[in-house]
Amino acid sequence: QQQQQQQQQQMPFPQQPRPPTAPESSTFPQQTAGQTPPPANPDPPPSKYEMSPGSTDEIKETVVAEIKKKVLLCWALQQPAMQVLRPIDQLICSFHAILPPALNTTPHAYYKKWKPISPADLISSSGMDDNKLKKAVRKVKFFLHPDKLPRDLPEEQTFLCKMLWDIIADAWTEFCTKKEHLDWA
Repeated sequence: QQQQQQQQQQMPFPQQPRPPTAPESSTFPQQTAGQTPPPANPDPPPSKYEMSPGSTDEIKETVVAEIKKKVLLCWALQQPAMQVLRPIDQLICSFHAILPPALNTTPHAYYKKWKPISPADLISSSGMDDNKLKKAVRKVKFFLHPDKLPRDLPEEQTFLCKMLWDIIADAWTEFCTKKEHLDWA
């Protein structure tokens, strides 16, 4: 025994004595012809790849971030600096190009109601017609208004409509302030 204790002290990881293994026939009871097998575990352990309740929020956040990126890069921001909104007339005329299914979102019948506005619809004989532009902006805002959207719209499309509403509103405000500054001068 003293030799075993000395050997265990010298070993970095002491070895635990293993219990004797019993033959399988003694571990599991024998089933007879009339018996039913024991019930399987009704609640299997959760898989590490199953989605937890919090991960659906993470998926929604990534979808929203992807929509923001695509809308800003493809439609709203002026190239090459990508720091300034495009002019309101360009946004209005290209509005139909950003509606679903343009951003790999599911199509909805509501978006088929939109009739594109051409640049010719905004121009009069004397140049850019502010009244026509104002009507076009109102038309887009009416189309995107939260109370006018269908109730069965998916969450990412509702977010898209809110984002488009904000971009149009910001571009219109910027247009009006520039116009005021020019009128003042």
